[in-house]
Amino acid sequence: MMKYLAVAALFLCCAAPSAAAGLEELTPYFGPQYFTWKERNGGKTLLKEHGPLFCAGVRLGSVTSSSIAVRARAELFGGEVSYEGQTQAPESVPVDTRVSYFGGKGELDLGYRLETGPARLEPFAGVGYQGWFRDLQDSTASDGTRVSGYTEGWQVGYARFGARADAPLGRVKVSAEAGAKYPFYVGNTIDFSGSGKTTFHPKGRMSGFAELGAGYGNFRASLVFDALRFARSNLKGVQGTYYFQPDSSSDSFGLRLGWNF
Repeated sequence: MMKYLAVAALFLCCAAPSAAAGLEELTPYFGPQYFTWKERNGGKTLLKEHGPLFCAGVRLGSVTSSSIAVRARAELFGGEVSYEGQTQAPESVPVDTRVSYFGGKGELDLGYRLETGPARLEPFAGVGYQGWFRDLQDSTASDGTRVSGYTEGWQVGYARFGARADAPLGRVKVSAEAGAKYPFYVGNTIDFSGSGKTTFHPKGRMSGFAELGAGYGNFRASLVFDALRFARSNLKGVQGTYYFQPDSSSDSFGLRLGWNF
């Protein structure tokens, strides 16, 4: 799925301005974000990952004569962050290493525009998909034990709903967006050495997102927040040992810089 997001993002970013004639918005963007991933079990933090990721994407929007708004986004992201965790067996030993992330997401919303003078309000609902690879590097535990890394492949499908608003403030156009999303499908696939791939299905929990932006001419800048929440998965047996995906969460705070054609 992520390769299709990459193709879509490349196509949209390279589209000629004339192709945007029927669009209200065609905004390629890029920016950094500070990312945090945590896993917990029984109230105890098992690991924490944190550090910078970088993204590039494109936003599109169109509003019909009947005030129906259709908006879409395609984005790629990646980077390397710090890992602070512990070994699982036979006893817990602290481990510090690095984790590489690469992924993409796509979202499609349908809204209805309400206008009051120069201000506009747009309630919306939509769906999204986010997929990524989480690659833990080999490392050495604090007691000198060698720890082998591994790669996880995550896929999340979610429903989202919220509202966005914008209004002119002198020559600057300010905008805000906020809402919630609920993962209706979550899959975490791990390739265990000697036993093949196993997919765990953590349970989705409600989480939130928000964006505060400003535009001057064609230039756009915004501060964004995005979160995902998952409850622990059921146990699955692998080579006589039972594993599960613990309670997990991700939070990202970022800056987006774009140009609207």
